[in-house]
Amino acid sequence: MVFKDVVAVVERTFGKELAVVQDTTVFEVSGEEGGPRVLILLQDEPERNVVLLSADLGEPPPEGRKRLFQTMLEANNLFSGTAGATLALDAATGRARLQAVEAPDALANDVEGWLVPFVETALVWARAIVDFRPVAAAEAEADAAAGAGEGEGNLADGGFGMMPV
Repeated sequence: MVFKDVVAVVERTFGKELAVVQDTTVFEVSGEEGGPRVLILLQDEPERNVVLLSADLGEPPPEGRKRLFQTMLEANNLFSGTAGATLALDAATGRARLQAVEAPDALANDVEGWLVPFVETALVWARAIVDFRPVAAAEAEADAAAGAGEGEGNLADGGFGMMPV
């Protein structure tokens, strides 16, 4: 099966007409009313016989990133919270992404089993990032008030929270 077949199945499943430019198509999905919108990118990689799936989940809030990233890494563990995909941070844009690769035949023949769960998981994580902002702000204020986190290193300042030997 070829990429255009995958795109045709996606068009029927999501009721959208998709334009393909240089073996790539992008479409937007949204969950509940007023919820976050997620851009889904499908890109053909014919030399590897896979389709790349990538969802832009939004920009994680600056406060509370350590806890959010810990939660994302835990979800990546054996794909327990990602429906077989991987959560990542795009260093170039600072935005969180959900990504997967799949064979074109698997996508086209089982959209309900592969693509729909990917989209649903992307919407859940996009909502989690949006909802995390107020929680992160409250936690940051509480930490500042309690003086928590003193002496902890982080990647931004070159520290890793390790003790010298």
